[in-house]
Amino acid sequence: MPRPALTDEQRKRVRRNIREAAAELYAQNGLGDVSVRAVAEHAGVSVGTVYSYFGSLSELLQSLWRQPVRKLVQQMTHIGQEISDPAERLRALLQAYVRFSGEEPQVFRSAMLFVRPESIPQPEQIALADDAFFTLFVQAIADGQRDDQFRQGDPAVLAQLVLSAVHGALALPINLHRLALIAGASAAEQAISAQLQWLLGEKGKRS
Repeated sequence: MPRPALTDEQRKRVRRNIREAAAELYAQNGLGDVSVRAVAEHAGVSVGTVYSYFGSLSELLQSLWRQPVRKLVQQMTHIGQEISDPAERLRALLQAYVRFSGEEPQVFRSAMLFVRPESIPQPEQIALADDAFFTLFVQAIADGQRDDQFRQGDPAVLAQLVLSAVHGALALPINLHRLALIAGASAAEQAISAQLQWLLGEKGKRS
């Protein structure tokens, strides 16, 4: 006789247990020791059950930090709606990203500094225009170009360069912690000012 189908609440509980098991293994041993089999054993379910709720190990790992990242994007979307001046908006967006790195350090390291092991298949890439996080920066730069504030160029490329500078300022003290570097938040704030001055060009030098 087949087992009765799980209720929605039971399915949510199983999914939550699998995520919690993965989170505990990640916290204890790091990413290298997290496998579908280890998660299944820790959660008390079969390997097949893990795959039925999460299509891959990569999807399971990404689910651990999806909610905090979604909250960040919501906060940044609000910034984008509230601040009309492109330069002020871009600064506020970048500062929100810096705050996130301090308020959610574990999520920042996992989601933003994630280095995919070769054992995990490469995820399918999405177009930059389809990513809500990235398009906020692109739109701010495009608006600044339209208002003749920012230097010209592909807004997506400029957004990547600006975000890379700030992200790198945050990541460097983490990745090279053996060096007596200045704190990431402090370096990032200086990087924000430098990138805005670069985007503003001659206007930035006069301000």
